[in-house]
Amino acid sequence: MVQIGLLSTEQPPSPLVLALAPALAATGLRVAAAVDDFLAFDADRLNAGGLLMIRCSGPAAADRLPAERVFWIGEPPFTRPIPVGRTLGKARFHEVVGVLTGRASGGPLEDAVLQTGAYILTGLREFDRQTAFHAMQGALSSGTAAERFALIFGDEALDDPASIAPLAQQRLDVVADRRGAVSGWSGAPLRAALETLGPRGAIGRLAPAGFTTGPKKAIARIYADDDRALTKAEGQIRSALKLG
Repeated sequence: MVQIGLLSTEQPPSPLVLALAPALAATGLRVAAAVDDFLAFDADRLNAGGLLMIRCSGPAAADRLPAERVFWIGEPPFTRPIPVGRTLGKARFHEVVGVLTGRASGGPLEDAVLQTGAYILTGLREFDRQTAFHAMQGALSSGTAAERFALIFGDEALDDPASIAPLAQQRLDVVADRRGAVSGWSGAPLRAALETLGPRGAIGRLAPAGFTTGPKKAIARIYADDDRALTKAEGQIRSALKLG
């Protein structure tokens, strides 16, 4: 099989590239994926099981991927109204582990992995559409994708993702300041909120499109090392929310 490259078109990326790469490798493809450098790589385990992960990001990274064909993955919430993944920052790693281990199955990220993976396999003419989709399902349900992931990050990554991507200790559930149905998210305020939350900060559990807000219904969970950052990011998250 050919060696393909996966590269996010957005910064910061959603979890899709990180989850998609081991799933495609589990179908027999050789995959080189560009991931940003917040992850704690073991340099001796960067290339295993048909999967290569490289610390790089942005358009210039395309030239660094040793691949016959590079797929540019356009990732929400910055390019579409509905997030593929529901986390940003270091929480991305936790969401990916949940999908690969089956502890967080059935959500938008898993669906994106299945649909995008099937599209790539079909485009490469490795399988027809139906067989490609079943191949992606098998990669996740059999645990093979999780095994490929563990070859890079270690078995502890599956059991304790915080050992690889530690989250800040303080957290806050953000509630919308008015009622309505979520129609999407604005990218600029979300990027600003991530910057405010700091190096160990994260945004998790972003409400998907169609979610109805209310006084006790969180639209996001944020992590930071101090109360001031949480308070400022809370306002930025609210300004990023689009209500229909």
